[in-house]
Amino acid sequence: LFLGVFVDPTGVQAAGGLLIQILPKAASDPALVELLESRLSTLQGFTPLLQAGKTLPSIFEELLGDLGLEMFPSQIVRFHCGCSFDRVLGALKLLGEAELRDMIETDKGAEATCHFCGEVYKANIDQLEQLIDELKEAK
Repeated sequence: LFLGVFVDPTGVQAAGGLLIQILPKAASDPALVELLESRLSTLQGFTPLLQAGKTLPSIFEELLGDLGLEMFPSQIVRFHCGCSFDRVLGALKLLGEAELRDMIETDKGAEATCHFCGEVYKANIDQLEQLIDELKEAK
């Protein structure tokens, strides 16, 4: 793992990083593993490369280009969570009628938090009763 941030008096000018993982097929070749470790150990920090204006493709080419390096097209990376209120209702339904009735009596509803994005979903009594009705219809 190599990380670097180039900061000047006006703020962050460049930031980047490399995460290099040896895949299983390559890991079974000790000579290749040793060569990769040797090449990567020559990297004296990532920030100087950023300061020099190097790009990720040029860094890879410089370090590993003679090994038949194949660069794939870059992709935009973004955070996305697929959670939704409908998925939460589906999960609540899996708890069954008795548990849903207990939630109605005890908590007057239900609350669920997505552990990926932190979104909080609340189901009211009517929504829980609707789930109970759907469970009865499915029998």
